[in-house]
Amino acid sequence: MSLSATKVRRSIAVLALTVAAAALTACGTSASSSSPAAGAAPNADRAAAATGVSSGVNLDECGKPTRTIKHDLGTTTITGTPTKVVALEYSFVDALVAVGMSPIGVADDNEPKRIIPALRDKVGSSYKSVGLRATPNIQVITALKPDLIIADSGRHKAIYAQLSKIAPTIAYASLNGNYQQVLDSEMSTAIALNKCDEMKQRLAEHAKMMAGFKAEAPADESRKALFVRASDKGFTGFPPKAYTPGVLSAIGIPSALPDSGTDASVSLTLETLVSTKPDIMFIAPNDGPTLRDTWAKSSLWKQLPAVKNNATYDVDPNEWSRSRGLIASEVVAQEAVKLLYGK
Repeated sequence: MSLSATKVRRSIAVLALTVAAAALTACGTSASSSSPAAGAAPNADRAAAATGVSSGVNLDECGKPTRTIKHDLGTTTITGTPTKVVALEYSFVDALVAVGMSPIGVADDNEPKRIIPALRDKVGSSYKSVGLRATPNIQVITALKPDLIIADSGRHKAIYAQLSKIAPTIAYASLNGNYQQVLDSEMSTAIALNKCDEMKQRLAEHAKMMAGFKAEAPADESRKALFVRASDKGFTGFPPKAYTPGVLSAIGIPSALPDSGTDASVSLTLETLVSTKPDIMFIAPNDGPTLRDTWAKSSLWKQLPAVKNNATYDVDPNEWSRSRGLIASEVVAQEAVKLLYGK
């Protein structure tokens, strides 16, 4: 082979390596020969924005072998990719399913059917119940030897130190969390799980789905909706700041309650309900007779625009209230569109 031919071949090889390195750099992937941490996900574009979430939800930790996760009750350091996760609220089960994972333990109130079908089929029955969401069983959680626990920052604040001794624990508002907080907590949870890219993709899909549901509403839709939980002793309304009204607002259905105060829910009397004048009511009743059954006999009840216009709908409390997750919100939005517009 001639010397000039050899030089040409070498030049081509160098050019090919240069192009390959540039491509890797453009994708945010290191061209270093060192091996990545065991179990680390690619998570190429670490600090890129995620669709629909607030800034500052640990996005700069995406893809790092060791991640420092800021959450409602402090800061937790997590190394590697957790695989044995205990979820102490249904919304955290939702977050796991959204990135293709299943929990080993769930605080399911000892009622597996409270996990909604959209999640149940993916979670299966192999998880261990760790008892009530309000008071999970510490001994059972310990026996599972989890490598991550996801807790509710309100309900589990008092036992956070105990949980943290069992495994790294992160905590977010679920019981009293709103729709935006749900999106933020799911993204932050995914970063803790080393599933950043998976959640970014899922959130982009979610935004597209919600935009589709919103497009189903008529352009002149101006009705206001009230979401309530009905029990034998109470009729509880949820203001705009609450989770379900936030989901409905995202698809173009505003709340009938005023956007004031900081309470996640309000107890309604029949008189205050009448003064609220909801055009639509989505009612999630407990099993058995509820206060609504008593009020329905009253002339005041019949004055409600939602009642007069036959726009009251019974909905599943597990799907519309207890789940409070990314996937659950899609279930709520889809059902609302079907009930209201037949689509």
